[in-house]
Amino acid sequence: MHGTILVSPRDASSARPIEGARQVQAKGQPMTARDELIQAAASLESKGQQTFSPAELIAEARRRGARYPDSTLRTQITSGLRTDQGIAARGQGLVRVDRGEYRLDSAGASTAPPVRRPRIPTPRADLPPPPEDAAHRYWFWEGNVQDAVVRMLTADGWSIVRVADTRTKEAGVDVEARRGHEHLLIEVKGYPSTIYSSGPKKGQPKPTGTATQARTYFAGALLTGMLMRSGNPDARVVLAFPAFSTFETLAGRILDPATRAGLEVWLVTESGEVRGAHTP
Repeated sequence: MHGTILVSPRDASSARPIEGARQVQAKGQPMTARDELIQAAASLESKGQQTFSPAELIAEARRRGARYPDSTLRTQITSGLRTDQGIAARGQGLVRVDRGEYRLDSAGASTAPPVRRPRIPTPRADLPPPPEDAAHRYWFWEGNVQDAVVRMLTADGWSIVRVADTRTKEAGVDVEARRGHEHLLIEVKGYPSTIYSSGPKKGQPKPTGTATQARTYFAGALLTGMLMRSGNPDARVVLAFPAFSTFETLAGRILDPATRAGLEVWLVTESGEVRGAHTP
């Protein structure tokens, strides 16, 4: 399966159009992922929140009883419900107003620009990330990368055996899963912070640039992967990183020898897609 592109499945039941953004589902009719998201967006708007991130919209959908996997909901937000890309009909979806920020495009919505909430922009690849005490808000935090991997595995039929607590920096395998006779061990890394998050220097800037720190993270993951491979010869061993250019470049450079050593490298995008690394 080395080099295989892995993507979270789309919601096949979401093709039915929605008759208005604030429609109440007819009694006895099953809710689609699109319905759940549109109604969650309308709920946020009714509370005065005109724009929202995918995580905020999914959280509201969950609060209202959404039953679809996060990967399906996220795919609908970033692609299937986009009226500004012509994928969904006007008045029946979402409009992206900024990177990682969306608003409801309802039939009766005002054409005036939405009131923007204060937010910290999501960084582009290899720009210094925000302080680590707020890192859990961002897609490239290790815990969020780990969550995306777990969602993809669950959707693909894997049984999750273990998920390490990244907040407490729990030691051991980050993700362990089984499917039939297959055994999977995954080492997960996030993108580094610009400041110290703990210890006597907490809150102080780190003297080393994030790209250099990322190389150290990558080297550490590679060593951990080799040790997991040595101790578990029959398991598939995977290294998972957020899709930043430093990680993508390093993964491409070591992919051939890593494959020969029995290691796979996965990259997780901002939208939650999990894909295999490839050589440059």
